[in-house]
Amino acid sequence: MSAKAAGEPAGPVPEPEPGDWDSVSVQTTEEQTQQFVTLYEALQDFDDSAAVLRGDLPKLAFAGAEDQIDYKPVWGGVRVAIGEPLARHKGGLTTAGWDVRVLPGLDHMGAMHSAVVLPILTDWLQNAGWVK
Repeated sequence: MSAKAAGEPAGPVPEPEPGDWDSVSVQTTEEQTQQFVTLYEALQDFDDSAAVLRGDLPKLAFAGAEDQIDYKPVWGGVRVAIGEPLARHKGGLTTAGWDVRVLPGLDHMGAMHSAVVLPILTDWLQNAGWVK
């Protein structure tokens, strides 16, 4: 018998339902976890509104209007809201040169489905002149 590789589950992992964040098993080493901690600690004070991007650089942001993930206590009881803040800041982002699309009626999983994403990206790349 061979030893389990680092990060390999101890037994069978059930297939999670789409959007069921609580049933997802994350297997990382302590070193990998520390990399994430270091990244997120460094980003806490990052002022993205002060970041300067070239004016001619095409920029796209999109999310489902209902894109919000509420994690249970096992994940820290954290709420990650994406759609609402994007909608709230749409005017400022548009003024800063962003193409912002808030997709009505879609949550995180719905907005990331290939049938939604590919037409958005294809249209955006064509309008930006990157694809003919």
